[in-house]
Amino acid sequence: MFILVKIATFALNVPVFAQITQIPSNFSQSNCRATKVDTPIFKEPSVLSNAIRILSARTNIFLAYIPARIDRFVRIKSPTSGFIQTAVLKYCQTNNNAQNLLSKPTIGSVCRQILQTKTIRRQPSTKGDFITTLSPNTIVFVNLVTGNIVKSYKSENYIWVEIDLSRSFPGELSGNGWIANTDLANTPRLSSLAYCRY
Repeated sequence: MFILVKIATFALNVPVFAQITQIPSNFSQSNCRATKVDTPIFKEPSVLSNAIRILSARTNIFLAYIPARIDRFVRIKSPTSGFIQTAVLKYCQTNNNAQNLLSKPTIGSVCRQILQTKTIRRQPSTKGDFITTLSPNTIVFVNLVTGNIVKSYKSENYIWVEIDLSRSFPGELSGNGWIANTDLANTPRLSSLAYCRY
């Protein structure tokens, strides 16, 4: 009982932006796992150990090694070092269905998947207040305007897309944020978002 209260109290004190991970470039996709539920990272491989931080469900993490089937804990390298229970992990989504992701969605579809590490800002500007950084495969929901058109804004050679933070990260973030979806100067035909597949 004491341990659960301690973890719950810790979760309330962790800033949400610390709970969403970036994917390091030097890790193999085979070392990638995602959390099934909100879960703590422990200092040692034991639930009696101190919780370092809480990760939200669907957060990508990177293992220091591939655990054996009997292992109850595994050391992780990202987003922080520590130990996590193997029972709360699943394999990361792959981009094997990238062509399917980019196919035409149904009218009014608001679900999108992040294709590359992106920063969410409070305003549609590279100088806008930082909210958090999202890793590839994260699911977000965009806002629509009249006619089921995605709410967007052109600024600083980028096309920005407005994200509904409350729907994308319920209980963690609120209000709206902006993602630079397309870099018009350097990669004008490359989108940072793909349609979700249902």
